[in-house]
Amino acid sequence: MLQILLISALLALLFLPLQIQWWKMPFFRKWILSRYVSGFIFSFFIFYFGLLDQSLSAIITTYLPIVGIALIADNSLVYSFKKTFRKKAALVGVGSGAAILLGFSLFWIFQPLFLADAKFEIAGGVEVSSEDLSPVSEENIPVVPRSFARYRSDVLMGQLDNPAFYNLGETRIQRIDGTLYWVTPIEYDGFFRWWRSDYAPGYITVNAENPQAEPTLVQTEMNYVPSAYFHENLERHVRLAFPDVLMLDTTFEVDSEGNPFYIVSYGHYTEFRRVADVDGIIIVDPRTGDMEQFEKENAPEWVNRIYPPHIAEERNEWFGVYKQGLINRYFGREGLTEPTDWGSDDSVVGVVDRDLQQSWLTDHMRLRGDSETSNSMVGFTMFDARTGELRYFRDASGMMNGRTAMNLAERTFRRDDYVAGTPSLYNIYSQYTWVVPLMDRDNVLRQIMLVNASSESVYGYGSTKREAFSSYQLALSSRVDDDVIPGEITDLVEVTATVERVYKWDREDNVTVRLLIEGYDRIFTVNASAHPRAVFIEAGDEITIHFMDTGEEIQSIEELEF
Repeated sequence: MLQILLISALLALLFLPLQIQWWKMPFFRKWILSRYVSGFIFSFFIFYFGLLDQSLSAIITTYLPIVGIALIADNSLVYSFKKTFRKKAALVGVGSGAAILLGFSLFWIFQPLFLADAKFEIAGGVEVSSEDLSPVSEENIPVVPRSFARYRSDVLMGQLDNPAFYNLGETRIQRIDGTLYWVTPIEYDGFFRWWRSDYAPGYITVNAENPQAEPTLVQTEMNYVPSAYFHENLERHVRLAFPDVLMLDTTFEVDSEGNPFYIVSYGHYTEFRRVADVDGIIIVDPRTGDMEQFEKENAPEWVNRIYPPHIAEERNEWFGVYKQGLINRYFGREGLTEPTDWGSDDSVVGVVDRDLQQSWLTDHMRLRGDSETSNSMVGFTMFDARTGELRYFRDASGMMNGRTAMNLAERTFRRDDYVAGTPSLYNIYSQYTWVVPLMDRDNVLRQIMLVNASSESVYGYGSTKREAFSSYQLALSSRVDDDVIPGEITDLVEVTATVERVYKWDREDNVTVRLLIEGYDRIFTVNASAHPRAVFIEAGDEITIHFMDTGEEIQSIEELEF
């Protein structure tokens, strides 16, 4: 706080008159103190409430226009009230102010025209192929959309003592103990609720991999949160301790033991506040306010993301449009791409690899005119959320983009009026596959749809992840395509064996039968809705099953005889 007071007092001097006649004339001199106080209040406001970083570029950008306006106003007023003030001197003062404003405006308008190469360079971008995209196991693919997670979290907030005091914070997907969850902190609902509350009551987790899993309300004391005020506001708490850093993003994360933390990504601007880069993170304990700073290379392993999504968004755009400089961007347009507009809140979506490390995904289509539309992608990118590495998968060119996958999913369930959530792209059964959640108008998850990116006629869906994957496997098995190798993942395997154990899960509208079979170290599952006789299977029965051997621990049965 002391540093903010000192710098505010110092920069308030720039609000004092630069025209010497102000200091000589009693009529004007009586306003000098008021101008200084106004300057102090302005400076304190932008640094304390506005959280402006106290860097040289921030000070120049904020105060240079003020100096220009003051020169114009001071010289004009002195010339108007003091008859002996020479016109030439007034013109010099006004002209100096106008030159500052004009120069600053021209610089601010035209500087971006010379940053194409710098933006493309910082975006990076390495072209890779499908061999560099690791397949992920079925159980770790997130199928629960953010909107459904927030719906379930909102319902769970009713368990709080004073639920009207609070709102849901930002919902983010993250890895906790080997499983993906949507995690939502509970925030204050306005100033008076903060004033009357002792602390924010905790956070809510929703399993992102299993829609049937129950959400969890974790109640814990959190004093320093983004929705708090004055000294308890999280960003202000960080700004007072780190006045010079550029705060880029704040996200809520939970470590492997369930302890809550806020992660503040910080960095700096290059190209005079036009291009932001990430330097590291500041981890804040919301209960005590204790902070620890890490460079990005040394961030703890449990931290899921260091690079925020808006950095990934702008770097994807720069990578697509500045490949061959500014002139080609507007005239040649050779080889240029742009991220696909999915028509949702997410321009990029978080996906995971085999080790559950998070990346920001978006697909690219060719750069279009204003009236053009495109249904296919020319590639897609993975932006590593911890390292900032951008990988471009060019071999997906010509496949359907995420927007088309969403349209296909909505058309399939047109009668139900379901709405497609943000799609994600994975390597499933050695195929680029869009995973599209479908919700009703109340944001309740109803269906999960898997769409083959190479062919819109190859898709599968189900109300559960297992049903969706089984349906997709069958669709792949009937596909005739050179890219699908018979016997690799799509041929049905026939097995006749004895049942060792049986487990029957009776749900509201269906019975799922799970079997252990002699000679196979895996679980076979079948739905009674597809095979009604399955409910009569007992241990010791000899059965004949057909399935696609994908090597997964839980294997869906496609055909059953006993």
